[in-house]
Amino acid sequence: MQLQLRSLEVFITVVEKKGFTKAAEALYVGQPALSKTIQKLEQELKVTLFDRSSKKIQLTDEGKVLYEKSKEILAKVTSIPESLHELSEVIIGEVRVGIPQIIGTVFFPQVAYHFLKKYPKVTLTTEEDGSVIIESLVNRGELDIGFVVLPASNTLDAEVIYQDTFVVCVSSKHPLAGAEEVSLSQLKEEKFILFDKSFALYNLIRNHCIESGFSPEVTFQSKQWDLVLQLVSAQLGITVIPKILANKLNDIDIVALPITQPKTVWNIGIITKKNAYKSYALKEFINVVREIYTS
Repeated sequence: MQLQLRSLEVFITVVEKKGFTKAAEALYVGQPALSKTIQKLEQELKVTLFDRSSKKIQLTDEGKVLYEKSKEILAKVTSIPESLHELSEVIIGEVRVGIPQIIGTVFFPQVAYHFLKKYPKVTLTTEEDGSVIIESLVNRGELDIGFVVLPASNTLDAEVIYQDTFVVCVSSKHPLAGAEEVSLSQLKEEKFILFDKSFALYNLIRNHCIESGFSPEVTFQSKQWDLVLQLVSAQLGITVIPKILANKLNDIDIVALPITQPKTVWNIGIITKKNAYKSYALKEFINVVREIYTS
């Protein structure tokens, strides 16, 4: 059985207008059509809604119950547009964000601060992992958005928010520490300490080395950028990191050298699943990211 909202509206009008004639006038329909609607409603419910033994309209017990329930139903239905409008005005909900540690350290705090200040009723849930894993989680719908190193899979919508270059980090005791700049080809005999393979940086740096004529000897991999730098400081190898991260170095035992050849570019972007639904909260989160990094 499927009750029509129109039938309930007709029924309520008959009750409140205390008669079929006035109800028909109020609804701009003929009285025969209105009477037919009420009869059909009674047939569907298998009850009698009006006591027709007197001239004055009177509800049966079943009619009284339906009247109260019908008003509740219609009140909820009519409140839907208002509720949806309120949702767009007062942003609530959750945004699930994927962030590689290196990107989170540099970019996320500022985004989180401005977004939560503007939308305090939204919960930000973060998943820290490498770009490769974050892409997979966004693709599977387990994350709403990810900050990753681009390019990303063509199954995702990607937008560049920041571009940087790479620098080589060596111990202050390394023979290259006094150089003003370095080319990657000069590093072919070096031991590399890199972020692990779940990070897009691993393949990006390795590919740049191959472009320069050698395959890097990777002796250590880590998900922790501070550990990578500590190992460099301990003279266990060298690393390649984005310049913006090198600018945050407080360790005097590490020297950051610009790379002359090849041209190395680090594109950071946000990714979302193609054609996926975006909540109001997610849309506003993306807007905040754009305001900070692309405006």
